[in-house]
Amino acid sequence: MPLRTRIVCTRLLLALLGVCISPAEAQTGAGAFPSRPVRVVVQYPPGGTPDVYGRIMAGELSTLWGQPVVVENRTGAAGAIGTDAVAKASPDGYTLLFAADAPITISPSLGIRLPYDPVRDLAPIVNVAQGPFTLMVHPSVPARDFRTWLALVRSQPGKWSYASSGNGSNQHLAMEWIRTAGHLELTHVPYKGFGQALTDALSGQVPMLFGGVTASIGLIQSGKLIGIGISGPHRVAALPDVPAIAEEIPGFEVLAWYGFMAPAGTPRDIIRKINADVLAIVRRPEFRARLARDGIEAVGNSPEEFAAQIARDAAQWSKVIKAAGVKAD
Repeated sequence: MPLRTRIVCTRLLLALLGVCISPAEAQTGAGAFPSRPVRVVVQYPPGGTPDVYGRIMAGELSTLWGQPVVVENRTGAAGAIGTDAVAKASPDGYTLLFAADAPITISPSLGIRLPYDPVRDLAPIVNVAQGPFTLMVHPSVPARDFRTWLALVRSQPGKWSYASSGNGSNQHLAMEWIRTAGHLELTHVPYKGFGQALTDALSGQVPMLFGGVTASIGLIQSGKLIGIGISGPHRVAALPDVPAIAEEIPGFEVLAWYGFMAPAGTPRDIIRKINADVLAIVRRPEFRARLARDGIEAVGNSPEEFAAQIARDAAQWSKVIKAAGVKAD
C-alpha cells in the first residue's frame, strides 16, 4: 500500500475512533474515572447521620475505585457553605457533595439569599438513603401516642412548646405542618443545633421535639424520651410500637434523605458511572441491613428520578412554609 494511501487510511481510522469516544472521555479520561483522589463534601459536622453515611460511602467507593475518596466537612450557614463549595467546583467528577436534603429543598423557599441555585448549579447523581423523624416527648407529658398527644395539645391551646434544631430546619417545619394541619397552638423554641435542643427536651424544659430516627432509637429504648409518632408513611422496624403520624394526618410525610450530587456541567458519562457504582454498594444486603438497624431505608435511583424527587420535595416544603408563615431568621 502506497505511503499516501496508508496516511489517508490512518487518518480515517482515527476520525472513526473519535466518533466512538465521547467528548467527556477525550477531555477528562472518563473511561478510566477516577484516576486520582476524589473529594466528598459533607455540609454538616462530624458525627451526624450525613457525616456517618458519607464516610461509609467514601470508604466503599475508595475500595471499588482503587483511589482515595476523602471526606471534607464544610459546615456553616445551615449547610449552604458546603453546598456552595461544590456548586462552584470544577465539574469533572473529582468534587462531589454528599448532600442532606434541607439545603437543597428547604432553604430556597425560606427567602434566604443563597450563593447557589440547587437546580441550576448542581447535578443529582443518586439518592443513597432516606429516613423519617420521630416526634418525642418528655415522660412528664401525659401522652404515649400521637392520637392522644394531638387531643392533649388541642385541648390546651398555647400551653405547650416544642424545640427544634433551628428555624427552617426539617424538625421545625415538620411540627409546623402538624400545627397548621391540626389547627394547634404551639410555641416554637429554636436552638442552634439538635444537641442543644435535645438537652432541654431531656430536662423537660421544652418538652417535645422531632429527632432523626437514628438518634431517636436509643433515647426511646432507654426511656429518656417517649416516641409518639414517626414522620414517614409507615412505622419503622426499629421502633415498631411508634405509630406513623400519617395514620392521623393523611398525607403527612417528612423524610430526610442523603445522596450524591455534583457540580452542574459534570459529564454525563461520569455521572452515570458514579451512579452505577453507588447502586452496586446500596444493593448489598449487608449495607441495607445496617441502614435498617438505624431506622433508615436504602433508596438507590437514577439521576433523573433523584431530580424528580428533589423537585417534589421542594414544592412540598414551599407549600408548608407558605401555609405556616415561616420566615428565615
